[in-house]
Amino acid sequence: MHNVVIFPIIFFFLNTSPALQIILKDTNIAGTEIYFIKQRWHTAIVFNTSDIDSTLLPVVKKFSNYKMIDIGWGDEEFYQYPDFDWDLAFKALFYPTPSTLRVEGISISKELYFDLSEIVVKLVVSDEQLREILNFIDDTFYRDENGEKVLSSKAGGQIIFYAAEGKYHLFNTCNTWLARCLNNAGLQIKTDIILTEQLFNELAKIGEVIKASR
Repeated sequence: MHNVVIFPIIFFFLNTSPALQIILKDTNIAGTEIYFIKQRWHTAIVFNTSDIDSTLLPVVKKFSNYKMIDIGWGDEEFYQYPDFDWDLAFKALFYPTPSTLRVEGISISKELYFDLSEIVVKLVVSDEQLREILNFIDDTFYRDENGEKVLSSKAGGQIIFYAAEGKYHLFNTCNTWLARCLNNAGLQIKTDIILTEQLFNELAKIGEVIKASR
């Protein structure tokens, strides 16, 4: 009976997608384009690698040969598991667990990568906002007593997991992390976000929805 009740909750939490309307907006705004994507239960912020100042986010040096870099925050065990595991999903949501930063280098074209995504929102940010976003991400990396980032694992050569600051749980998710990141940069977005639906509906208010689930 326990599983009959809990599993639908987990499935809803990880797979809820917003019904977003694609709205054409002014694309001539000055600034740097960043992107937010949803791929199954993976939600991330995506940058053109050439737009990242390596003094603000040094990890980008490891991905200099890639066109884009995809960064997401999540539960340490669930995020690194190669498939879906109900027990790990339950633990991630209902218990405070260690977290990880997932950093992926994207070698395919932007168009093809977005085709692989269910939802894509573009946001144009100022230089100062971009600096604050990069600083926020860099501060999320856990560092050892020598100030060094702690490598967690690698997958497929182009994905690296790092130990991260903060505990993951139902009320502190990848969506919450991204909302705080943008709010910290001065962008008007709610931070009491736990669901993907909530995050992307907020992003739609300040950015341009260029792809949405049908």
